Amino acid sequence: KEKSKNAAKTRREKENGEFYELAKLLPLPSAITSQLDKASIIRLTTSYLKMRAVFPEGNP
Repeated sequence: KEKSKNAAKTRREKENGEFYELAKLLPLPSAITSQLDKASIIRLTTSYLKMRAVFPEGNP
């Protein structure tokens, strides 16, 4: 059981690291991205990618 707990903890740590790396790629100040939870990171990333598809040159 202890091995399972450690594996889950390691997985969560890796997952959280990936989320925060993704957040750093968003075009937002680090003061904002450092405060985001996982759901917010996914929502903002999805919105950003949709905007990039609509405005590929970056000009609205």
